[in-house]
Amino acid sequence: MGQYETDEEIMKRLSSEAGHIIELIKSYFRTPRGVDLTNALIFSASLAGHACHQAVKKGGGTFEVVTDKAGRNYYFGDDVNKYLLESNLNVLGCFAAVTETPYEEVISIIRSFAEHVGDDDLTVCGFNPKSLYEQVHSCWKGIFDNMTSKYCKDPSEWPVLFGIVVQNFLIMSLDAGASKEEAGRIAIECAVAVSKMDKDSF
Repeated sequence: MGQYETDEEIMKRLSSEAGHIIELIKSYFRTPRGVDLTNALIFSASLAGHACHQAVKKGGGTFEVVTDKAGRNYYFGDDVNKYLLESNLNVLGCFAAVTETPYEEVISIIRSFAEHVGDDDLTVCGFNPKSLYEQVHSCWKGIFDNMTSKYCKDPSEWPVLFGIVVQNFLIMSLDAGASKEEAGRIAIECAVAVSKMDKDSF
């Protein structure tokens, strides 16, 4: 029988592995002037949202599928929200811990996305949703076997791992002078949006 881990122990174990993913993302967004922290934050937060979506699928959870007038599907529901903001170790909690984003603001961002999902002019932090999703999904597939699946004991830990990754990019962004309000909004908007997407969302 395996030893039970506390939330603190899980966070400590995953934090010790998150650095490998952080370095990979930093390398990808490195420029002659240093790491492009805004795009690294957008990308890592989108990965965290994707981790929530994938954890629901792998864990046998269910979605409430919303189909827009163009036949595009988006994936809502309690199971994905659990990983985003309801479990003890949730993605948006990792963000709020360093940005101090009020819960009411988190809910406002979630509601805004739900109201505009399917709009032809929908963007995610200025990015075309399809392009962002495809980049994130490609990266997920590329690192899954060598990183994600090795660092996590089960799919429920995938969102936690990437929540920690984003938390680190938030800290870097704040240290570089970004406002807590703007950095928090970017992270939440990207994670929420991509958590609702799959290949048939475009």
